[in-house]
Amino acid sequence: MSLRLTLPRDPWPRFSSERATRSAQLALYGLVLLWASAEVVRSLGRQHAVIFEGYVQVGDLVLTGGDPYNLAINTWPPFFFFIAGVLALLARVSATLALLLWQVGDVLAIWGCCRLSAEMFAASEGPITFWPRDARHLAFGSSLLIVPFLLTARLFQEHVQHTQINAQVLFLVLLAFRLFGRGRTVQGGLSLAVAASTKAVPVLLVPYLLYKRAWRELGWTVAFLVVLNVALPALVFGPARALGAWHTWRAVAGGETADPTPHFMNQSFPAALKRLLTQAGSLRDPLHYALADWPAHAVQWVFVACSLAAALALAWRFRRHTRDWTDPRVAAELAIVLGAMVVVDPLAWKAHYVVLIVPTTFAWWALRQPRQAGWWRWGMFWGSAACITLSAPAIVGNHMRDILESLNIILVGAVMLLVLAVSLVDAQTPSVDATPPSR
Repeated sequence: MSLRLTLPRDPWPRFSSERATRSAQLALYGLVLLWASAEVVRSLGRQHAVIFEGYVQVGDLVLTGGDPYNLAINTWPPFFFFIAGVLALLARVSATLALLLWQVGDVLAIWGCCRLSAEMFAASEGPITFWPRDARHLAFGSSLLIVPFLLTARLFQEHVQHTQINAQVLFLVLLAFRLFGRGRTVQGGLSLAVAASTKAVPVLLVPYLLYKRAWRELGWTVAFLVVLNVALPALVFGPARALGAWHTWRAVAGGETADPTPHFMNQSFPAALKRLLTQAGSLRDPLHYALADWPAHAVQWVFVACSLAAALALAWRFRRHTRDWTDPRVAAELAIVLGAMVVVDPLAWKAHYVVLIVPTTFAWWALRQPRQAGWWRWGMFWGSAACITLSAPAIVGNHMRDILESLNIILVGAVMLLVLAVSLVDAQTPSVDATPPSR
């Protein structure tokens, strides 16, 4: 790899001097790679204080015939037993090696999410690589990739810091629709089914496939969901244990969802409603601002009504679009649906909002097209970025971070971004940027 960087198509930041642009690109690459390496090394030094430890504990109980749902940390569906079991076996060889491989996979999944998000809106621009090859193709240093990554880097940083699984799940979802666009329906259905089996929220994409009348994609996804969640557990654990695991998981998930006092780190819409409309909703938060003290069932009905109204509005907004997965307008739909899924997830922690890389990529792509930008749209875009990035503890401190999250700052930023994305959903252009590539 040469230290003399070849500028990619549409580099960011771009200066009048090519030398200055190249220096900025090298600095960005160096900082990102240094950050990723530092977070991986830091996690290795605190193995018993990261979520990965919980994955291994779940796997140990699976391998020894115990009940994984005896662990308070375990809210994952039963299919996660297989993932946890593999991790536990690897940890028995070397706990450090297992965590290292997991973290390397996490970083690679983040790069995969950045790349696939960009490909959704720049499929005609040729292959996208991490290290730039020439001025004709996009790379990580291109505006369409680096800017959305930097604007969501706070979320990815906390994701890697805590060894989460959400970036891997998002990668599988984006890969599924990329495969659908290439006509590889079976592989796409498997990828989407694995994602929805690992974390339950992506199963909301099944109704989206139904709405788009994507029968082949829907059929293969549902078929693999049945295999992964019914046939495979029954075959490996036996029908009785598999069924018992499903009943226990439903009880655990239902209990978490019904929690009347969500922690301020829960940035979901249901949690925000509890803070706003019940006195108990902010008991564990540093800030209390409830406007009412409604019963829990009333708040639940408000959530259901708002969610249904939003779903119907989106369905109406998307009604004229095809199911061509390579169409930027359909890609915009997927970006909005991905963001909306996390907003309505009752357990949407900050690390779950890594999905915002997709609507952020779309919004940045669309706003740079002719006749799409306007002062209010740019205001929404940068306002959303400020809510998400400037609330990081490295900037405002831990106490102020807690207060801002009590005010649902991540949720507010996500909603602003999604409203902006909905207003831009019909943007389309054959070119990724209006400026010629650097020479």
